[in-house]
Order: sequence, then C-alpha cells, then structure tokens
Amino acid sequence: MKIERIIGDYQGFFSDLLYRQKKVGINITGMPMSHFLYRTTTTPEYEALRDQLKFFCSEFVETQFNGRAVSVLVLNEPLVLEDDFLVSVIELPAPRPVHMYPSGLESTGVVIGKKLPEFINRYKEILTGVKDHGQHCQPAFITFDNDKTAKFYDIPLTEIVVLQGWKFEIC
Repeated sequence: MKIERIIGDYQGFFSDLLYRQKKVGINITGMPMSHFLYRTTTTPEYEALRDQLKFFCSEFVETQFNGRAVSVLVLNEPLVLEDDFLVSVIELPAPRPVHMYPSGLESTGVVIGKKLPEFINRYKEILTGVKDHGQHCQPAFITFDNDKTAKFYDIPLTEIVVLQGWKFEIC
C-alpha cells in the first residue's frame, strides 16, 4: 500500500499551499518542513489512521494535548514534494467535540528558526495570527480561503515533542 491511499494527494495539497503562500508574498524556498497535519472527523477514524500510518514510520509518540490524543509519526522515508521540499513527520490529532473539521490534510509546518520573530514582523499584515500552545510551541500561521493553513515554527515538531518531555517509541 502507498501512503497516498491513507493521507490522499499530499503533493497536490502541498503544491496548492506553496502557490497560495507565494501569491501573498511569503517565500519559503530553502526552509525545512517540520510536518504535515492531518485531521480526522471521528475517534475511530483517528485510531485506524494512526495504526495504518505506523506501517510507514520508524517512530511515533501519542500523547494527550488540549484534551485529546495527538500522535506524531516520523516516516521511514520522507515525502518528496515540489521545489525539493521534503516532509518526514505527520501530526495526527484526534478530533475534539468542540471543533468539527473535515478529514484530510489541513496544514503544513515550516521551520523558520531563530528568525521567526523577524518573519512574524515582516508578514504581520498577511498572517492570520500566532498560536500559543505553551512554552515550546508558538507558531505563526496563515489560513487561506480553502481553510488550509501554513504554520511557521522556530523549531521542528519533533524537537517540540522532546522539549515537552514526551518519548518517541519505535514502530
């Protein structure tokens, strides 16, 4: 089985977000990807998708965050994307009853590094906002009219996991 059968057309998803970022003037050329985020509508769908994705992963962590399970899965082989981008991590949050999202790829995570504050200042008129997910996770983001989001981090999601004290397990 190919991973596309599980998460869908990830290349088309990324290509669209890359185009939309360029259209508003955000250039991420040469910046590393942190991860993709995939949403599920139901908890059984979350559990099934998590278990299917483990076959493509070297390690993962499942933890509780914001009152629900969240899995972070590190792929055996990175997904090759447009313009020489690669992504090796998929974040998979279980749904919360408070928010209903359609199933599918929803956001990309881009690592800006130590220049994140400068990036936020430069694009403040374009960005939708900054999320505060605690001491180690405060990404800036832009949500487009198709409800897909590009998020911008100072460090990759895998480092955030470690800083939070969560432990990856071998798949």
